[in-house]
Amino acid sequence: MNNLLKVKTLASFGLLILMMASCSKEEMAMDSQLKVSNATAVTTNDMIGYWELSGMMADTAVNLNDDAFSSKNLLDETNCFNTMSITFDENGTFISNNAQMTFESGTSNNQFSCLTDRMDSGEWQVRNDSLILSVEINNSTFTHKKLINLETNKFSLDVTKIESNQYVNDPGNTQASAIRILEVEYTKA
Repeated sequence: MNNLLKVKTLASFGLLILMMASCSKEEMAMDSQLKVSNATAVTTNDMIGYWELSGMMADTAVNLNDDAFSSKNLLDETNCFNTMSITFDENGTFISNNAQMTFESGTSNNQFSCLTDRMDSGEWQVRNDSLILSVEINNSTFTHKKLINLETNKFSLDVTKIESNQYVNDPGNTQASAIRILEVEYTKA
C-alpha cells in the first residue's frame, strides 16, 4: 500500500511537466493573447491541435538508466516519456498522455522504472497573458495559470522543484532528486 501511494504521487510527474511553466521577462500581456516577443503573439488558435513531447532538459545531469553515462536530456536516459502528448481542442478541453514512473524498483527498491501511462483531461484557455489549465488528479482539481514560450510549431515550459513538489512526493536520495528545474518542449504533430 505504501509503495502504491508513492507510485501514484510519482505518476503525476508527467502531467506536472505539462502544467507548470515560467516565462522570460521579454514576454508581455496583450489582450487575450500571450506575447512571446515584440513581433509574435500567441492566440488560442495557435495552441489548438495535437502536440508530442520533443524535449526534456534538466538543470543537472542524471543517470536514470543506470548505464555509465549521465545526461541533462531525460529523453536520453529513459523511454518512459516517449508517448507523452497533449491535445488542445477548440471547445476548451484537453487530453494528455502522461508518463508514470517509480523509483522503487529493483532488489534494493531504489531503481527507476517506467509504469503504464495515464490519460488526464481538463479545461484550458489562453487569457490575458497566460495559458490556464485545470485538471483533476486523484480527486483534487489543480488550476495553473502560467506563461509559455512559443516558437513555430513548438512550445516549452519550465518546471521548478517547488512546483513539482505539489504533485510528486520524491522519497529523496533518488536519481532525480538533484533536479531543480526542467524545461520541457512539445512539438505540433
